[in-house]
Parts: sequence; structure tokens; C-alpha cells
Amino acid sequence: MAVDLVPLNAILQKYPEEQVRESLSSFVSVNEDVQCFLRDRCIQFEKVASARTTLIFSSYQGKRVLVGYFAISSKPLTISKKNWKGLSTNVRRKLMPLGYRTEQENYAVSSILLGQLGLNFQFHGAHLLSGAELLAAAYEAIKAANEVIGGLILYVEVDNEPHLRDFYTRNGFSQLIVKTSSETGDGQMRPYLTVNQQHLYIKKIRDI
Repeated sequence: MAVDLVPLNAILQKYPEEQVRESLSSFVSVNEDVQCFLRDRCIQFEKVASARTTLIFSSYQGKRVLVGYFAISSKPLTISKKNWKGLSTNVRRKLMPLGYRTEQENYAVSSILLGQLGLNFQFHGAHLLSGAELLAAAYEAIKAANEVIGGLILYVEVDNEPHLRDFYTRNGFSQLIVKTSSETGDGQMRPYLTVNQQHLYIKKIRDI
């Protein structure tokens, strides 16, 4: 089914902000953060240019409806010195040619963050847009942005949910795994945790 991709910024230029907020308030997601971002935060993020949101519309029962959205931003992937040491040699080799060390001796990799990716579950049974189709649409925007702003790694930060792990690994992302320090742990492998206690998945932009 045909869909239309419309940048949120274009909508804000055409319609009053309160009207846009009211329209977005009907978006429903099984993920609270995905839902709250679109309802409460995306306009502010747009105003300060910290993220760009794209809305996806389709036709349902003769009406134009919002079926999904994604948000991306140019944000380096920063890994602390401690966690960097816990990465496998193979992963460090893949990342280090793409990054640099900061003044704090963290490791920063030029990247694009896929900050949000969400379907409107109001229309879940209608099958207007699949997760794979939504991700494919996001890929096109990411590739276009990459031509302008650069970036070598695409990454997402997600909750520790099996269906999210399956979705991203099935679509070519690799979960970042670190080995705990023998001084603070048992030296076992564990998922890398972000400052928000989310799991991190990465993919080279050239592979999307």
C-alpha cells in the first residue's frame, strides 16, 4: 500500500503548532517512550534541531491517517574507556578506524542515531505498514542525511525486550557486547548498557 513520508518540520510550517500537537496526541504505541516522544517531545526536539522526525501517512477507510514515524539525529556513538576495554578485539578493530579518542579518553565514532521507530497501533489489525517497511523508509532518510552530514555507524538504543532484539538482529544490526572487568565482575560477557540502561545495536551505514 502506498504511503507518504512527510517531515514534521514541513507540517509545523504549514499548520499551527497546537493543531499539530492535537493530531499527534492520537498516536498509540505499545512502547511508552515511542508514544511519549511523538506526543510530547518531538516538536521541541524539532525546534532545537536535536532530532528530525518524519511522519508516515497512509489511506484507511477513505481517510489519511498517521501509521508510523521515525526520528533520526547526528550523534556520535561514545563509548567509555572502561567499556571500550571490554569490547572484543574484532569489534574494536571495526570501530577504531571510524572514530577518535575524546579529551576524557572516551571513544567517539561518527554516527547517526535512529532515536525512534514506531508504528501506530490504532491500525495494527489493518496491516497498513509493517516494521520492516518502516525501517526501510528510515534507511532512505538516513542515507540521504549521510550524504550531507556524514557518519559511518547507524545505532539504536532499545529496551531489553526479546522482540526488539530479534527485530534488529534480523535486520542486520549487531548487539554490542562487553566483557566485565575482573575487578568489578566475574569476567563474563554481557550486553553493553547505555546511560539509560538500554541495549545498543549497531550497523554500518554502507550496509543499509
